[in-house]
Amino acid sequence: MDRTIVKSLVEAMSSEHTSYCSSKKYLAKLPTKGKSVIQGPGENAGIVDLGKGWALALRIESHNHPSFIKPYHGAATGVGGILRDIFTMGARPIGLLDFLRFGTNQKSKKLLQEVVRGIADYGNCVGVPTIGGDIYFDKTYDYNCVVNVAAFGLVKKKNIIYGNALTSGNDLIYVGAKTGRDGIGGAQMASANLDFVDDRTVQEDDPFLEKLLLEACCELAETDWIEGMQDMGAAGLLCSTTEVALRGRKKTGKNLGTKVYLNKVPVKSSGMSPLELLLSESQERMLIVGKKEYRDKILKLFKHWDLEAHVIGTVTNDGQYSIIYDKDKQKNVTLNMDFDDVFKDFHKDWDLINWKKQKSKYVDPPQYLKSNIWHNYDWMVGTRTVKGPDQAGHYAILDLPEVSKRLIVSWSSDEGFSNENPAKGINHAFDVCLEKLQQLHAKPLGLTNCLNFGHPKDSIGAFAQTIDALAQKCKSNDVPIVSGNVSLFNAYKNHSIKPTPILVMVGLR
Repeated sequence: MDRTIVKSLVEAMSSEHTSYCSSKKYLAKLPTKGKSVIQGPGENAGIVDLGKGWALALRIESHNHPSFIKPYHGAATGVGGILRDIFTMGARPIGLLDFLRFGTNQKSKKLLQEVVRGIADYGNCVGVPTIGGDIYFDKTYDYNCVVNVAAFGLVKKKNIIYGNALTSGNDLIYVGAKTGRDGIGGAQMASANLDFVDDRTVQEDDPFLEKLLLEACCELAETDWIEGMQDMGAAGLLCSTTEVALRGRKKTGKNLGTKVYLNKVPVKSSGMSPLELLLSESQERMLIVGKKEYRDKILKLFKHWDLEAHVIGTVTNDGQYSIIYDKDKQKNVTLNMDFDDVFKDFHKDWDLINWKKQKSKYVDPPQYLKSNIWHNYDWMVGTRTVKGPDQAGHYAILDLPEVSKRLIVSWSSDEGFSNENPAKGINHAFDVCLEKLQQLHAKPLGLTNCLNFGHPKDSIGAFAQTIDALAQKCKSNDVPIVSGNVSLFNAYKNHSIKPTPILVMVGLR
């Protein structure tokens, strides 16, 4: 049994979606430092300095596979996930963008309706405005839609929270929704072709619970009670309870580990196995690394917000990932794994095959369709929106009275990208972003990106070319990459989608 569990855990942590095993050696070429950068890639979100004691958290992510399999829930949980990436840093979300790429067949039209409904319902319920984005159609997406969501949040620099555990003896506190069987294997699903569809790998959503979690975490950020906070995203409890220790080990040089008592995890499904508890990707959950002396205050805060809050483990100094599970209420099953042996720095190499141009049927959606989509979204909630999707253009403007400035957000478009080579395409995308900021007299602070590609066997060459060109553009224009996401395996049988990088740049005016 122990051997089976270890194998499954290693498979989850080594999956493309979790480990970036095929892409991280290329991503290392991107410039990530700058005068305004407080936190670059490697955390839940990037953070740039706004001045006057304030900072902006920003991130973009994909939810392509789940949105194709179960469009409403897949898109809704994509919004929920990106929002948690923002407020797990202590930041209050102030805006969302969504980028949609769909095929030209009938299935794609049906998917689009449900995806838009999912995005609208979640964002509107939580109360975060959808301030922009875009949509394009192309036959390359007939069997793999692209659904990317970006989010931005404001945080006082003194309140920034990182996803790490630094001190042995501190608590691991589970907060938010109960754990169920929805989303088990989600990370592995997103790391393979869509030849076989299993809707059980898609999570269920509860935006009203997310709103409570958001408020509780923002309140917690105003205290000094915690050492870290981590969203339970891909690979669920397993990834969050290991990731905080891995970051802590890197920062401190200490032989940190974590001990997790699975019977203390609140559940919504009876009889869940240790693997199910560890790998479930149930939504609206967070892991708090709490300072032990403030345990009662932390639990009381979450009780005030009517949320589950349980101490499920502790930070150790033995370098072990320990799981303790009371199998039959009589005998504990204990599994100890050494961090250095199990959670390795995974790498996978692919042949750098040049991208082959595809036959493409690119369609720019009519204005009435774009208008109908944006009318589903509340883009004025929060009262910061100066320019939203009601006006044309690949940019948005948010008011930041905290720093007496305005935030300009620009993004790339698909014009000129239909069948171009990857390097030329990313150069065009970067120029679209930068030129809009320059036109509006905004100083660029940083860039986040979502890199959507097909199967690595025929697309990693295009990915490498895209990274090389993007790195050169960023360096020559002094615009750092502060966060991002890679989505590979957007493929069905032998067809990979065309390279679809999405760039989002932010600046102050």
